[in-house]
Amino acid sequence: MRMNKAISIIKGDAGFMVNFEHVKSGFLLSDHFPDKHAGERLIETEDEAWDLARKFADKTKGKCVNIYVTDHDFMPVDGYEEKEIKNR
Repeated sequence: MRMNKAISIIKGDAGFMVNFEHVKSGFLLSDHFPDKHAGERLIETEDEAWDLARKFADKTKGKCVNIYVTDHDFMPVDGYEEKEIKNR
């Protein structure tokens, strides 16, 4: 068993992800990080996830838009509407 899988079992699926959209081949596509389905460890706290979202937005200005934080079930966190980074 891989370590990521064991940690996931121990901790459950608790954690957060950063979601965003980007243009590819003329379409607006949704994406996120870390990749839960690939076994990547989720971000431990919501504050840390928002901090990473802001840093990601700064580096991808105009390329990645509508950046916000979700929980382990891909549900936007409470109050995300006020914190969402449009990044246009």
